This record gives sequence, structure tokens and C-alpha cells, in this order.
Amino acid sequence: PDGKWIAYNSDRNGQSNILRKLSDGSGAEELLLTDPQPTLTSDWSRDGKYIIYARGLSPSDASTWALPIEGDRKPQQILQHGMSARLSPDGRWLAYMSFESGGPQVYVVPFHGGQGKWQVSANGGQGPQWSGDGKELYYVDEAYNLFSVSVKEVGGALQFGAPQTILANWTAPNIFFDVAPGGKRILLDRVSQQVSQSITVLTNFTAGLKQ
Repeated sequence: PDGKWIAYNSDRNGQSNILRKLSDGSGAEELLLTDPQPTLTSDWSRDGKYIIYARGLSPSDASTWALPIEGDRKPQQILQHGMSARLSPDGRWLAYMSFESGGPQVYVVPFHGGQGKWQVSANGGQGPQWSGDGKELYYVDEAYNLFSVSVKEVGGALQFGAPQTILANWTAPNIFFDVAPGGKRILLDRVSQQVSQSITVLTNFTAGLKQ
């Protein structure tokens, strides 16, 4: 969160590892966690104390964990089902994607425990991202449409507005995107043009090898 470190995943020696390194490239990388199960980092708390990551073989069975950077660095499971978790800017709320209802949907729960759980998406959702002020939540559905939902806290609970389409029919190889701190720009990858590819099938190729 202060820009001094970058955390990342690496599959080495048959294990899944979470590491960090100074963002200016100096110094050696530091191993934070080794896990026999696949892991994927998704966020770093604004106070710098926790790295949020998913653990599991597939999105449908993944769980979400918090890795403390200080102390004994013992991981804490915070969601039994869910991945792609993102903390709100104030660190109080956790948005994530889960298959618990059958298909991918975006949910929000309190980060440090407490009452409340809200399903934000209605027709499929994944890759949630908060705006810099925490007043909007973005996500993508399975048809690669990008939505924005307003967020308001009332009496310790959250209220969500109707989804607003930001970008329709997004042509991209994946659903990764990010929102600039000021909320005026969204960083995403996109396929600029479709290239038709042909497939050639060669039959009886062994006959040519004998010549």
C-alpha cells in the first residue's frame, strides 16, 4: 500500500509460494509463505498488516486467507468459500467472488467478523474492485460486461445501488482490471482486433516419412 514492496506468487519446487521484494529492485526477495496447495494473492491491506490470498485447486473450492506480515505470520482463514477478495479502503469490508450459489457471484462481508453479508451481483460477477473512496464497487460478469455499484453505509450496514454498466461486451483474455485511486480511469487489457486462424490437418503423415 505504500508502494515500497511488491507481493507476488511463484510456483517453485512443487510448492506454491508467496514472496515480496522491494519495488525499486534492490535487495533479495523474501519468502512469506510456502503452501502445497495453489495460492493466489489478491490484495494487501491499507495498513500493511495483511496480504489477502486465495487457496485451492479451483475457483469453485477456493478459500480466502489473511497472511499477517508481522509476528509469527501464521495464516488465518477468513472465508471458507471465496476468492479474488478485495478490502475496502477503510479496511472494514471484504468483497469477494464465490460459487456458493452455483455460479460466480460477488459478495461483501465484514473483514474482522461481525454481522452482515450481501450479494452484490445478480446475474454473475467476479473480480471485484473498490473505488478509492469506497463509495463504489466494480465487478465483471461472465459476458465481460463491467459494472459499477454505489455503496453506502447506514447504521453499520451496507446498502448497494442498482448495477450501472460501465463497459459492455469487453473483449479480453481475462477479467483482471484495476481502478485508479481517483476513480477517473480504469486499467484493463483488451483484444484490439480479432484474427481468424485456420487449422491444417495432415492425414497419413507417416507415408511421407518413408520417402
